[in-house]
Amino acid sequence: MSGSILTGALIGLVIGFVILLSHKGGRFKKLVNFSGDFESMSALINDFLIADSYCIENYGNETVYRKGSRMLVGRKFIKFSKVPEGIQVEAFVNLLGNNEGGIDGFVGAVAKKQLKGTVDKVIAMIETSGK
Repeated sequence: MSGSILTGALIGLVIGFVILLSHKGGRFKKLVNFSGDFESMSALINDFLIADSYCIENYGNETVYRKGSRMLVGRKFIKFSKVPEGIQVEAFVNLLGNNEGGIDGFVGAVAKKQLKGTVDKVIAMIETSGK
């Protein structure tokens, strides 16, 4: 009896883990109102991210800033772009495979917390300079 319960529990655990890993969370996206000079702001953000060990990388057909490798810590990505209303900031982690996860939630919490701190600083830079 207890062997079948243990087997059932292990099967449920494996199924839950597979579902968790295959789930694609959405990217964090935030529109930050900004009416200043985008090129100057872009240079400030670039300098900040490069100083924080981010590197510029092609990700599919996008240009993003990446920090980390897949070895010990999940890769963290930030992207910003000019839109008519201001600057669109996007961020996501890439923990296993090519699944993108936002900056909230339990899975990859350490990487997400680090990325959220960086994103908050970038948004504050834009908001402060945009006024």
